[in-house]
Amino acid sequence: MNAGRLNVRHKNVKILWVVPAYPEAVEGLLSEFVWNDWFIRSYWPENEPRVRLMVKIAAERLPQPGRLLEVGCANGYLAYIFQRLGYDVWATDASEDDRRNDLFQRAGIRYRYGNLNDVIPLQEYSDCSFDVVLMGEVFEHVLNHPAGLLKNVYRLLDRGGLLILTTPNPSTLANAVRVLRDKYLLWGTHEFLHEPKLNGSRVIDKGEIHYREYPPWILRDLLNEIGFVFGQIQYIHSGIAPAQGVAKRIIKQFIGMVGLADTRIFATGYVIWAKKVGEREIDKR
Repeated sequence: MNAGRLNVRHKNVKILWVVPAYPEAVEGLLSEFVWNDWFIRSYWPENEPRVRLMVKIAAERLPQPGRLLEVGCANGYLAYIFQRLGYDVWATDASEDDRRNDLFQRAGIRYRYGNLNDVIPLQEYSDCSFDVVLMGEVFEHVLNHPAGLLKNVYRLLDRGGLLILTTPNPSTLANAVRVLRDKYLLWGTHEFLHEPKLNGSRVIDKGEIHYREYPPWILRDLLNEIGFVFGQIQYIHSGIAPAQGVAKRIIKQFIGMVGLADTRIFATGYVIWAKKVGEREIDKR
């Protein structure tokens, strides 16, 4: 399959447009996570461009905030952002996190435990339950049946519902260099080698492992096969974080200045959206 045929934007996503409530939601988030220096100085600055793009897609593709499920919510920061933006938020994950649970309780976010590697994942939710499903940096962690997980996401989306999925981009210049240097390893290779994946007949959730990173055309074809109407893929850079070394920050700034940060060979990830609608309906948009 020729990846060049994809509907992909190569423009930098550092745009002036922003949901009016977004800055306030971010301020609230950083206040909630002030105790976590790694999140404030490293994770959030690097991932904020991706989150901002997800917010933009949701605002553009849906007439108003609706019922939202975050699949694989981890510490809950993304669910919190969307709740502050007016969405009716549910979240699911297989990890235990008392601070996240406390945050969700105070924010009014409803949480259910869920192992995405179950034979029938997300079976706790009924058909057509949500207007939006978010999967932020989750799909690469699924071992058992990634296609089956997306089929169940399709089931629980209402007609007109929106899937927004982000995942690492493996097709980069940096990864090509790593392969040539015999250094390319997926995140969590040590854990993959040493830790068991099964507990009896059940697959254990292992959030530390990237089992597979997918070029975007593979996800596009899978979404079409399931029944989604594919919308768009946008490559996305990671932001500059205070915790990063000086050399890395300079390189990132230069790549951004010359307009290459959100092209396939430099982008660290991509954001894909698709809808559960008929072909005619999406053609009108």
